[in-house]
Amino acid sequence: MLGVAACSDDGTASPTPPPVSNLAPTITAIDATTTSDSAASTIAGPVTATSTSVTTSDPVGPTPTTSSTGPVLAVVDRLVVAEVDLAFPPYVRDRFGDDWDYDPATGCNTRELVLAAESVVPPIVDNRCRPTGRWVSAYDGVATTDLAILQIDHFVPLADAWRSGASAWTDNHRRAFANDLANPETLVAVTGSTNQSKADSSPDEWLPPDRTSWCTYATDWVDVKATWSLSVTPAEKATLVQLLASC
Repeated sequence: MLGVAACSDDGTASPTPPPVSNLAPTITAIDATTTSDSAASTIAGPVTATSTSVTTSDPVGPTPTTSSTGPVLAVVDRLVVAEVDLAFPPYVRDRFGDDWDYDPATGCNTRELVLAAESVVPPIVDNRCRPTGRWVSAYDGVATTDLAILQIDHFVPLADAWRSGASAWTDNHRRAFANDLANPETLVAVTGSTNQSKADSSPDEWLPPDRTSWCTYATDWVDVKATWSLSVTPAEKATLVQLLASC
C-alpha cells in the first residue's frame, strides 16, 4: 500500500533526530554520514522491516491478532465493540511522540522510510534520506513523482486510535503505533487532499473517493485494529461488515 508534506496530525522532521522507533526498516545503501548532495544510492526492491531495540521498561508494540489468522469477516467478529467513552481524557497528539522516530543505522526517519518502501519503482535515496521514486495514492489512485502532494497518513488515525484504546496505553506503546513499520497497512503515502478530507474519520464516516479501493480499505482497517487490539464502534463495525460482504 500506499511527503515532504506531513500528515495533518504529524509534525515535520526535526533537525535533531529523536530516539529511534522499535521497528525501523534497514536501508544499507544510504551513507548517513556523508553530507554531499550529489551522493545518491538506489534501493533495489521494497524496504524490509527489522527490529531494533529501545531502552525502556514499558511494553512497546502490538499483540498480533491480525487477519492472517482467518477470513477477515471472522476477525471483525472478534473485535471489541464499544461506544466512545465521553469520559476519556482529550486526545493529545504529543502523547504519540512529538515527531517521527529515526533509525540510527540509516539516519532516516519513519516518513522517509515509508516513502522509500512504498515507491512503485525502485527508489533512489540520497545521503540525506530524500527519496526519488513514483507513488500511487491508495485513496484516489493518483500516480505521482512529486513528494509535495503526498502526506503520510496514519491509516487508523491517531485520534481514532486514542478513542478506541490507545488512551490507556503507555506513551512508548503509542509512539510505537505512530511509527509502526512492521505492518505496512499502518502508515500509507497518499495525496494531501484525501488525507485532509479523511481527517480522523472511521469508515462509517469517510471512505476513499476511489470506490475500487473500498474492499482493500476495509480489510486493512480491520487488520490494523486487530493487530493493535483497538475497538470499533457499532456503526463502524456495521459499515465494515457491509463493505466486506460485497468483496
